[in-house]
Amino acid sequence: MSVLQAGPLLPRWLTWLEERVADRRDATSCVAFVIGLWPVLGLLWCLQWAPLLDEGVAVHYRTAWTGPTQALLSGLLLWLLAMGGLAWRRRHDAQPMPWLVAATVMPCSVGLSLLCVGHGLKDNPTPMLLIYLVVVSRALFVPRALGFSWALCLALILAAEALQWRQAMPYAPLLSEPMFARADLKPWWAFWVRLMFTAAMLPMSGVLFLLAAALRQRRVELETLVRTDVLTGLANRREFMAQLAREAQRQSRSGRPLSLALFDIDHFKRVNDSWGHPVGDEVLARIGAMVQGQVRDQIDTAARYGGEEFVLLLPDTDLHGAEMVAQKLAVRLRAEAFEARGQRFQVTQSVGIAQVVDGDADGALRVADRNLYQAKQAGRDRIVGSVAFAEDGVLRSNPERQTPG
Repeated sequence: MSVLQAGPLLPRWLTWLEERVADRRDATSCVAFVIGLWPVLGLLWCLQWAPLLDEGVAVHYRTAWTGPTQALLSGLLLWLLAMGGLAWRRRHDAQPMPWLVAATVMPCSVGLSLLCVGHGLKDNPTPMLLIYLVVVSRALFVPRALGFSWALCLALILAAEALQWRQAMPYAPLLSEPMFARADLKPWWAFWVRLMFTAAMLPMSGVLFLLAAALRQRRVELETLVRTDVLTGLANRREFMAQLAREAQRQSRSGRPLSLALFDIDHFKRVNDSWGHPVGDEVLARIGAMVQGQVRDQIDTAARYGGEEFVLLLPDTDLHGAEMVAQKLAVRLRAEAFEARGQRFQVTQSVGIAQVVDGDADGALRVADRNLYQAKQAGRDRIVGSVAFAEDGVLRSNPERQTPG
């Protein structure tokens, strides 16, 4: 499930990219990398035609390097298309492909590094393209797959700085003069700088947005794992106890009824012993779905309390209302047929119910557990309920009401 809702074409693409950030399959991540970098490099490729076609622009460049630069960009764009096509064909392969990652990222890193050095690293937006590349690649791939590419990129930049410091290479060797020369920018450079800045910032902002979305999705998933029982999809015991404490405090303030029903599957050990634990898990999952079917959305809480025990927390529900809910569930469970190895079998449940009084959640839980024990002692497939209250600091309950299942 994605945090971005699939709808029109653009949200679907954003959802797909967010999922690539999340799952980090090398093949699909390479496709996303090409999608993210190819337009930026394509824009550079278009801009590099200007000095070849316009003499007014050509005066700003060392024309001897313009043709080779354009050839480099053309080769890089074609190579990325080839890698993107190869990655697309293998998009269903979940195996790590470090060779594909290296073949996709490394030429792009080297090519962009050379272009940034050629235009100058200190007074124009081209280094932002390198930062964008680093952000995109880090978002899509694990760091160990990028180490050599990043190291090579850094080595090229440091080598260029060393050569310029020793005056063995001019600063911005692709340009015939600095972009900034203590005067207003020339019209071409004013246009070029703004366009390059926009070309770097907009997609980088989009990548950061996707990273934030992926992080939020992972946080939601982790929070769900902490609160949810994996087998049944219900709340787990920890989440139930937290919700019980909150509802008990609300009941204490408002005086409105609050009940809880504790369910235990009768003779569940026989199911595991006779049919095996996988069948037992299937039984628990189906019963969990039945329990979930009895809750009111955003009001009740259904949880797996532990083992073969389930629990329902029912705000604004008195003892009689809770007994009716438990009775409906018992009828449905009795009518449910389970099957294993070609044989059908049924299960029943015993239920202990307690209505919370004065916000005493722990006391009500103990009363519900005691009532569950009495339901089992009375022959199982029964419902025993009572109102829990404290008198002189001693937990008591009204006379129990026993209902045959």
